[in-house]
Amino acid sequence: MGWDQAAGLRQWANGTSQDDCPLHVAEMLVELAAEIAPGEPTKRSAAQPVATSGVIKPPKPRSDQDLTLMVLGLAGTAERHTARVTELFESWAREGRRWVGNPRAWRIVALPINSSHLPLLAAQQSHWALWIDDDLEAFRRGYRMLQQIAEQGGPQRLIAVHPPGVGREGLLSNLQYVAETYFGIELLVLAR
Repeated sequence: MGWDQAAGLRQWANGTSQDDCPLHVAEMLVELAAEIAPGEPTKRSAAQPVATSGVIKPPKPRSDQDLTLMVLGLAGTAERHTARVTELFESWAREGRRWVGNPRAWRIVALPINSSHLPLLAAQQSHWALWIDDDLEAFRRGYRMLQQIAEQGGPQRLIAVHPPGVGREGLLSNLQYVAETYFGIELLVLAR
């Protein structure tokens, strides 16, 4: 069963779909749909990823100041939730991690793991992260999130983002091991 991807995304963005995703994600999806097939509908099944000549090529940022990071696992999609990732990037920038650049230049987009748009976005977006809290339930929650990502066709490579000060040993290294061993997901851990 095929469907008109661009029309479906426009319908979802206009609020006529029943999915409950934040407006900034909807706007981004509509923009991405227009970049994939400007003026032409793209037909594919909901579970089939978008591919070009066997190689998935995510859209390139329009400028160095336009970097999008899709984040899974945040408690919500409001700016107060995404600000936690910006705080971590600011911490990393202060530590001298030049790849971060200007932490405020990153467009942080929180996406619920159960979003029906996860497989589509996984094929289109190149920068993904998994938010990992530092509480007592963090490992169990992280394991479940990794499992959901794998089951729903989510990204196969993510950067671990977490509250500043969380060390590599223990929680993060254990989740990195589980991600690779059980789910075939590369979880990049940058904590020291």
